[in-house]
Amino acid sequence: MKRLKTNKKPSGTARGQKPRSRMRTRSGNPGKTGAKAGTSRKGRRIAELAAAGRRLGGLLAAGLPVRSASVDGDEAGSCRTDEAAARRQMNDLWARHGGVLSGLNPAGPEYAAASSAFAQGYCERVGLRDKGWFPFPSDQRVSAVILLHGAGPEAFTVQDSPLLRLLGELKRLALHEVILASRDEAVTPQLVQTFAAPRLEAEVKLVGAGGVSVSAGGGGERLAAAEAAEGDILVFLDASVSSTAEEIAALAGTVAGGSDAALWGVSAKLPHFHKRPPEVMAKQFVNYALGRRDLRADSLTVLPHALSRQAVKKLGAELGHPVRAHGIALLEGLAVSSVRLSGGDTRGARPFAWMDRSRASDHLEALRLAMDRLGPRLFYPDNWRRRGYAADTDSPYIAEEPSVSGDFSRESI
Repeated sequence: MKRLKTNKKPSGTARGQKPRSRMRTRSGNPGKTGAKAGTSRKGRRIAELAAAGRRLGGLLAAGLPVRSASVDGDEAGSCRTDEAAARRQMNDLWARHGGVLSGLNPAGPEYAAASSAFAQGYCERVGLRDKGWFPFPSDQRVSAVILLHGAGPEAFTVQDSPLLRLLGELKRLALHEVILASRDEAVTPQLVQTFAAPRLEAEVKLVGAGGVSVSAGGGGERLAAAEAAEGDILVFLDASVSSTAEEIAALAGTVAGGSDAALWGVSAKLPHFHKRPPEVMAKQFVNYALGRRDLRADSLTVLPHALSRQAVKKLGAELGHPVRAHGIALLEGLAVSSVRLSGGDTRGARPFAWMDRSRASDHLEALRLAMDRLGPRLFYPDNWRRRGYAADTDSPYIAEEPSVSGDFSRESI
């Protein structure tokens, strides 16, 4: 049976008017939701920054001399571009002139797009193939410290090990130096120069039992590496976790922007409270007790993290005890912040235990240190308890009562 035709107008249309068109969003694209429109705007922004960065890298590299290095074994007089010098030159150009692309967050996708495209434009102009370089947002000297945590020679010889992948990521950065810290006597300078230095195409320092003798004062290889480092910014890395160049640049960029300590933000990936390990609960409690709720469970016990030269001097020998160093950094008022890549975090799938080697008792020791300095209540005033009633007097009603006009800027506990 055929349906009867009617002359009924579309809903919402008056006589003599045309039917309404599809609803348009603020972006002017019909039928798109606000979220999709926002995503497209962000994508266009990233594409524009990448194009601008590539053009800028090529323009700044034009006419600049690039040093050459002779190639051993080639014909006499042959030479090639000194990639280490070119990488440093590229980083200096970006640090001085990259600001024209606006102040970009070093942990954001906009910075990653603009800076990596800048490096590509530079390489094209000087005649190098794309090396995947990633510039720092500052011309300060950055020292990378790799803590082997007892790993032996097998970490250098096993194909595609986390340490070798990490060295490959470090090659993308214009680092001032790379320092390996190990307590294993089997890790010798010869081993490092044979397996690690060629991957970086640069000299690698070794401190610890098998390396250069450094007076660590009992503070461990972390303190020994800090004493041997020459950089303005120190990035501490774990040999068992192959951090990316983008992550390392984000940490160093945060310190260059004014922070004394840049912690790797793992709190966003924490499980539900009842599933958290005891050391994670203890870390979060210490941060809350010391007035840094924003840090949640982030701590200097998690690798990677970065420290300024000022923080290294301030913490001193406590660098050998990351838990105490974290507590002292908060007590001394150092600028401590958390860093986490937005839009490109690849660390979420890695086991949380890989990044934290501390115990709950270690963090309670840091809390004890804070109580020794500030008293049992830290800086939280006791505004409500009438402790005078418990005094040893004939009558509790004549005991002196504490004033309740305390500092209400912090919570009372």
